[in-house]
Amino acid sequence: MSSSSLSGSDLALARQLAPVIRFCDNEPFLPSRVGISVFAAPGRSPSAPLDVTFEPGVGKVIEYAIWWDWDIQHLYELEHVWLSLDAADNIVSVRASAHGSMIPMRGEDGALPIENGRVTLVSAPGKHAFTGSTAEQAKDAEASRLACRELPGRGGVLINDIFAPMLGAVTAEDHRAVKRYLQSRAFLPALGFEQRLDLATLDFVAWPELQAWIPERVKSVLAEVRREQPLLKAVFLDSGDTLVNEATEKFDGEGYVIEAGLIPGALEMVRALVEDGYRLALVADGRVRSFATVLGGHGIAPHFHVQVISETEGCEKPDRRMFQKAMASLGLSEADASAIVMVGNHLERDIGGANQLGIVSVWQKWSKKRTHVPANSVEVPRYTIRTPGELPALLEEIERQMSRTGLNPAFV
Repeated sequence: MSSSSLSGSDLALARQLAPVIRFCDNEPFLPSRVGISVFAAPGRSPSAPLDVTFEPGVGKVIEYAIWWDWDIQHLYELEHVWLSLDAADNIVSVRASAHGSMIPMRGEDGALPIENGRVTLVSAPGKHAFTGSTAEQAKDAEASRLACRELPGRGGVLINDIFAPMLGAVTAEDHRAVKRYLQSRAFLPALGFEQRLDLATLDFVAWPELQAWIPERVKSVLAEVRREQPLLKAVFLDSGDTLVNEATEKFDGEGYVIEAGLIPGALEMVRALVEDGYRLALVADGRVRSFATVLGGHGIAPHFHVQVISETEGCEKPDRRMFQKAMASLGLSEADASAIVMVGNHLERDIGGANQLGIVSVWQKWSKKRTHVPANSVEVPRYTIRTPGELPALLEEIERQMSRTGLNPAFV
């Protein structure tokens, strides 16, 4: 195999024999480029962690590395087709990729999957795994529906071993942006597979050229997503009865909290938000040393990018200065308020304070210590949750709503 010195005749033969791909009728993601390798003997694929073998009578294998910008579950996709040819360049077998494996392709009658003289394969909705017939796709219809409706974006930016060293740093926020982008494109696959694409109409290049192109292409697509995909810019969190169970607080003689338990799920919630790349700010009334002891002792304090505490600021929520300080410390302003969430247990202080600035207010009604009845319209929360564990799903839903409106607060 000599893909780095692919001859013009090999490239022409690959185009001449290129398969036709059948997609479901509403498939949103089609391939755009193909990298060609030609094997004169068995060897390791340069573009997939698989071995290319030769059956008796095979004199040549053409490998098609097919590029998509998108899989329904992650940014970028490579799938493969291998055509085995005899000495006269007749096709004697067809193999293709499906979920990381190299699978022989056969039609419903067991013969080579050839329609109108062309190898014709069927691509799974959203995921693009190949089969030789639509009947085989029907066997996995429920898995396809799940992938396309319930699990879009779960992989974020695909970190493939081949390209990882060339992609550079990919942040948790990058992964979240891609996830939201794909979640907003969730779809129910159509039952028909009459959308056809002739691979020969795409850009064909030798595999090394495609391999060199891919990292910059991924960076370009990711940059476009980051420009266009709306995300929350910060999550402000209260402490008492939002993270910390106030009923468990113990005080020293000077009135400092020296011990307190967390609300069940609070630590896991904070860790989940950090893993998803949210910027967190503590916006809380109380004394600095108390928060350092309790939140620090439970391992939560290091996850805050900013801590705005009333003892230091000389004011308490709902004073707008508490929220403005958190914004300014994160490089934000009131113009960014619609992309900021404030989560707290106190209707007057947390919800009213957030609402007066246009911050998205989330009331956590876990505690029965304070009133659950807003005193006025300013204290009516935008959203309500019962426990900390519900917050990650709510933030996801808020960002998905932002995607559906097409409104990116960064450009308002």
